[in-house]
Amino acid sequence: MATSEKRPSIEGLVDNIDPRPSSELELPTYEKAAEPAAIPLKEKLITCFWIATNTFSTLGLVFLSKRVFSDEQLKACQIMVVMWHFTATTLALYISTKAPFRAFKAVRLNPWDMLPVCAFFSGYVVLGNLSLAYNSIGFYQLSKVMTTPTVVFLNFVLFQKHVTRYMLVAILATCVGVSFTINGEAKTQLFGVIVASLAFISTALYQLWIGKKIEDFAVSPPQLLLNQAPISVLLLIPFVPFLDKVPDLSTVPTNILWSVVGSGVMASTYNLSQFLIIGRTSALTFNIVSHIKTILILSIGWWSEGKILTPREMCGVLLALGGGWVYSHLALKAKQQASRK
Repeated sequence: MATSEKRPSIEGLVDNIDPRPSSELELPTYEKAAEPAAIPLKEKLITCFWIATNTFSTLGLVFLSKRVFSDEQLKACQIMVVMWHFTATTLALYISTKAPFRAFKAVRLNPWDMLPVCAFFSGYVVLGNLSLAYNSIGFYQLSKVMTTPTVVFLNFVLFQKHVTRYMLVAILATCVGVSFTINGEAKTQLFGVIVASLAFISTALYQLWIGKKIEDFAVSPPQLLLNQAPISVLLLIPFVPFLDKVPDLSTVPTNILWSVVGSGVMASTYNLSQFLIIGRTSALTFNIVSHIKTILILSIGWWSEGKILTPREMCGVLLALGGGWVYSHLALKAKQQASRK
């Protein structure tokens, strides 16, 4: 006579709740883990397109801006160039919120709450452009690598956040590598080195600040940027008469003027594509793309300037890039492990 008994619940069994009569020996049937759905070819192509667009726009922004600042008149109006980039970014983000794109939903934040964020935003962009104007492309890009060590240092000083010994070794390697490359620049372009240092320090402060504000405002990065870019333009207007010299555009070469237009287009494309890549890929993919862009900018910059690296400088570049690469991967790994707990 068949008996009905309730089997103990075992995680993973298809039937582990309702009893059923059985006179035969039954083997447990385990659920098969759901395999992740294959990404359609169309989606892969779209992701590749935005990665290529982001890479191209980053290179275009750096090299076109360098060309713009090669003109003495435009070099003396840094604020207005930044205002143009902010304006172009605002237009691109606004258009992307409308049909048929609808990349994200626009939200309106209190302008008064946005003022401190806009001040940080404007400051780090202006200092970054000054660094590009007074330094070689190679040194400008390599100095930006120091942003990560600065963020780690500020996190330790302000919030007592520690890193592992392996992360610390990677950070020290980055610092030593950059120091190997600045000797020549420091002797000939002391002002450029000072500006580059202020640029990566202000960038680190902005990164710390913006992370907190995104949480406080409960918005996404593009939503925040759409609010802060136009306010930043208004915030910079009072500084133009004191810090800029209005150029006589009739005497500026036509190719330079087209470079100004192109740099604004590249700035807006860079900002928009960056958000789309983050949304469509993992943090690891975005991190790899960032390192590839750094290597491309350094290589093309040195090639265009005809620079031949000394053994000491080559060692410094390898240490700086290698240290930054190792630290970023260790940080991502630690973040993934923390999210599983």
